[in-house]
Amino acid sequence: MVQDELGDEVGERLSGGNVGGAWRVGDTVRRTTGPWSPAVHAMLRHLERAGLRCAPRFLGIDALGREALTYLPGQVVEVDSEQLTDAQLTDLVAWTRELHVALAGFDHPGPWRFPGPKAPITLGHNDIAPYNVCFDGDRLTGVFDWDLAGPTTPLLELGHLAWNGVPLYRVRPDDEVVRRLRLIAGAYGGVDAREVLHACLERTRLAIDGITAAVAAGDPGMTNLAATTGEPEPTRRRRAALQRRVPRLLRLLDETV
Repeated sequence: MVQDELGDEVGERLSGGNVGGAWRVGDTVRRTTGPWSPAVHAMLRHLERAGLRCAPRFLGIDALGREALTYLPGQVVEVDSEQLTDAQLTDLVAWTRELHVALAGFDHPGPWRFPGPKAPITLGHNDIAPYNVCFDGDRLTGVFDWDLAGPTTPLLELGHLAWNGVPLYRVRPDDEVVRRLRLIAGAYGGVDAREVLHACLERTRLAIDGITAAVAAGDPGMTNLAATTGEPEPTRRRRAALQRRVPRLLRLLDETV
């Protein structure tokens, strides 16, 4: 579906990201598509009808064959040098719950880019992290980069958010980690902080396996990710470091209230 009225202007290349290209054209963002794009577009249309805040609207395909989405303004928190505030993390987790509620009853056969777990129970974003969201102060204003959307579980979504948002991939004081794991669990509701910690290990394992398989299959975006960041080796090393801390973190979660 080519919509010529969207224009063929190349636009301004947006910074950030290692998987695919994105360009800003006016109040829109243009992105390269893939086999998974029709399923993602169907999801975004459903979320628009459901009234989910902070999600881009799918506008169509431009004359250059790129998807066109609404631009989401806001400040992105630098994942490697900054940290989400407690209020930002709380609002992002609350939005994650809103996403899963909005997706209840929605299904699509795919194909999806990210294979997900063996027994998914919902569809989701699959990459909710500081590098894919923006804020106005402590208020969430946008969630972008939906290429990995697809089958998942609520806990896996929270585990990935904890990996990047506590953050568990960096060494932080134990008391801070425990407090922010509890914050995530409480903001989502119906889950336990220990479950979120275990889900983080499972989600990072899926990421390692998924990137490895995608590179072997010749996925251009994942091949670029591997070439520019060395993934999945950094995630494998950081995951191993977290595994060594897990027994101590679990004891603290049992001891503290």
